[in-house]
Amino acid sequence: MQVISFISGKGGVGKTTIAANTAMALAQRGKRVVVVDLDPQNTLRLHFGMDPLDIAGLVREGLSSQSVFDSAFGVKFIPFGRVLAGELDEFEAGLKANPRWIRDGIESLNPDTLDFVILDTPPGPSVFLQQALHASHRAVAIVLADAASFVTTARLLELVGYHTSAEPDFKGVNILINQMPDTGQLGQQVRTALYDQYPARMAPLSIHRDPAVSEAMAYERPVLQYEPGCRASQDIDSFVSWMLASDAQ
Repeated sequence: MQVISFISGKGGVGKTTIAANTAMALAQRGKRVVVVDLDPQNTLRLHFGMDPLDIAGLVREGLSSQSVFDSAFGVKFIPFGRVLAGELDEFEAGLKANPRWIRDGIESLNPDTLDFVILDTPPGPSVFLQQALHASHRAVAIVLADAASFVTTARLLELVGYHTSAEPDFKGVNILINQMPDTGQLGQQVRTALYDQYPARMAPLSIHRDPAVSEAMAYERPVLQYEPGCRASQDIDSFVSWMLASDAQ
């Protein structure tokens, strides 16, 4: 079983969308996968058609086989859950007191029944990021081809290094550009700068901007299921093929 964290230095980069569709692409390859939402925004559920009135999730039910939902798309998932501010504060305090809570919960899922666990984390430094990295074998940093992402990437990689330095099973972090525009000088300049700055970490492709992604979100399904032939779906599928091939090396 491999645990992969999807992380970002800032919000609005489409991290949850990439995490959900990576899980979808893995499931389409016959992989047994579960996605865990560690982001208090609780938006992962929107990609898998969960009843919007259902408040269940990680905070109330914990990370166990009893908290796993089955989607209609062959992907199992654990939503974060809808919580009040006081409940969130209490949950975060518990995580700080037990840095291995996520790792222990993943192990309770029975590793023999899963090939991949995908962790979707909130942007920036947080106790959720720390917990995820302690449990992960690799991380994927989602960035945009913009100046803000370029600036925050260095700090994000520092956080990854700090929290995984004592984790012998952690293989490293890759950087994936999302919503790459077809035109525009700034985007191409930032893309080039990222590849120049982090040549060994960059995924060898980008996920292009595609209106089908937001359309799929409106219908509460992964874009790979909503429009498998669109450019974003093909890009994500190629990314997952690359990721699996790199694991095999």
